[in-house]
Amino acid sequence: MVVRIGVLGYSHEANALASPLRLLDALDVRSRLGGLDASWEAGPFIETLASLRPFELVALPTLEFGAGGPLIDADFREFMANLSREISAIGRLDAVGVLGHGAGTTTTATDPDGEYLALVRALVGDDVPIVAVFDLHANISAAMVGACDAIVGYRTNPHVDIHDRLREAAGILHRLLEGTRTLRAFAKAPIVLPQIAQLTTAGEPLGEIVELGQQHCLEPILNVSVFGGFALGDSPDCGLSIVVTATENGRQEAAALARLLVDQAWALRDRYRLHTTALPDAVEAAVRTSNPLIPAVLLADVADNQGGGAPGNTTFILRALYEAGVSDVCMALHCDIALVNEAWGVGIGGEFEAVFNRGSSDVLAVPFSARATVLTLIDENFVPTRGVYKGAVRSPGRACALQINGITVAVASNALQCADPDTMHHFGMAPESARVIVVKSRGHFRAGFDTMFELGQIIEVGVPGVATPVLATVPWRHLPRPVFPLDQISDEVMMNRSEVVLMPDLISTLNRVMR
Repeated sequence: MVVRIGVLGYSHEANALASPLRLLDALDVRSRLGGLDASWEAGPFIETLASLRPFELVALPTLEFGAGGPLIDADFREFMANLSREISAIGRLDAVGVLGHGAGTTTTATDPDGEYLALVRALVGDDVPIVAVFDLHANISAAMVGACDAIVGYRTNPHVDIHDRLREAAGILHRLLEGTRTLRAFAKAPIVLPQIAQLTTAGEPLGEIVELGQQHCLEPILNVSVFGGFALGDSPDCGLSIVVTATENGRQEAAALARLLVDQAWALRDRYRLHTTALPDAVEAAVRTSNPLIPAVLLADVADNQGGGAPGNTTFILRALYEAGVSDVCMALHCDIALVNEAWGVGIGGEFEAVFNRGSSDVLAVPFSARATVLTLIDENFVPTRGVYKGAVRSPGRACALQINGITVAVASNALQCADPDTMHHFGMAPESARVIVVKSRGHFRAGFDTMFELGQIIEVGVPGVATPVLATVPWRHLPRPVFPLDQISDEVMMNRSEVVLMPDLISTLNRVMR
C-alpha cells in the first residue's frame, strides 16, 4: 500500500506593532502555478521525499502570510474550522510535513502555531509522524514541540538554507516512516534579541551557537535547531529556544546538548549586537562617498523592514539624504500605492511634485515632498537570481522608479523587502555603480549584496519604525520578564528559566533526566 503524505502549512511572522491581517491576506501556495510540487516553499521537500520512496501527495492548505500584524482572531478560527473539515474529509494520512514560520499571533491568541499543530495532531492521530520546518525567528512553544515528532529550523540568517532544511525534513520524515521513533529536548533562555543580533555570519555569536549544535549532531541526535525568536511578536514564547530531536534511545544525549547550547547562548550575551548607527552619522558616511577614494556604503533601514512586518513607508533616511545633497543613491523599496498611481498618470519622463505618504498623520509615515522625474513604470513580477529569495517569484505590484535630485527611489504598491540587486535591476536601477545603496531590510540583504559590500561598508541606521531593533521602546504586553537585555538577570534566574524538558514524556530538568 502506497503511503499517503499530507503537506500543509501556516506561515506567519506577526509583529505586534503592525496593523492586523485578514485571512484574505494569505496566499495558499497550492494556488501557485504547478501547485505545491513546483512551489519555492514546498518543492524541495516533495522532490526529496519522492527520491526516497513512492508516496501519494495529499496537498492540504499551505498558507503563506509572510510578515505583518496579528491575524484577526475570527479569521484564524475560520481557517482552523476549514482545515479540520478538509483533513477529516481526505481520509487516511500516514505522515505529515508542516511548512511553517512559527512566530504567529492573533488579535487575542498568543500561540496560534501551537493551536494549529495540536489540531493537526488530533486529526491525524498520535501514531502518524509529523515533521515541521520553522524559521530561525520562530517563537517556539511547548505546544509546538509536543505536537511534532521532529522540528527542523533554519540554520542561517540571512536564510540561505531554506531548501536544505526542507530536504533535511523530508529525510527525517522518511526515517520515521521506516519505524524510527523520536523524542525532543526543549529549552528556552530568558534572552530576547533584536533581529540585528541574530545574524549567523562569521563573528556573530548566534552563528557560533548554531555551529556548536551542528558539531554535536551525531547519532542518536537527528537534528539540532537554534531559534533566535521574533521579539516584536510580543508573546509569552518570545525568546531564544533550543530544540534537539533524537531517536528514542538518545534521552541523555539530547538533554545534555540542549543544556550545553542554552548555557552557551547565555555565556555569549555580552557579544550580541544591540545598537544601530545614529542617522546623522549614517548621513555623514554617505556624504563622504562623494570622494571616489572612499568605498560605497549600504544603509540598512532595519526598522522599516517589510520582512519584519513594517509597512515600508518611513521617509526619515530619504529626507536626510535629500537635505544633505547626497547623490548617486539607489533606494528600495518604498511602499505607497497612491504615489505609484500618480507617477503612472504622469508617465515616463514626466515631472511632478512627488508627495510620499500624502495626507498621513502617522508619526512613522511622515509625508515628504520633492520634485521628481518618472524613470520607469513596472507592473510585473520578477525572480531574483541570488540571495535569500533566489528562484522565488517576487510581486511588487504596480510600481515605479523616481529620480529626486541625485536619489533614485523605487516605489511599489506591495510591501516588499529589497534583499538583492535584482530587485533594483527590476526598477531600472544600476546599484553596482551607485555610491550609496539604501534598503528597507533587516538582514536578508546581506546574502544578496554580499559581493558588492564588505562588512565595514554596511551601516544599520537607527531611525524609528514598526520593525524597530530598540526593544526598550516597545510597549510590551505579553513578554515574560525579566529578560535580557531589557532587565538585569542573575545566573540563578537564568537557570530557573531555562529548564530542559524532554517530550513526549515531559521529564524535566537535566538532573532528573540523568539520575
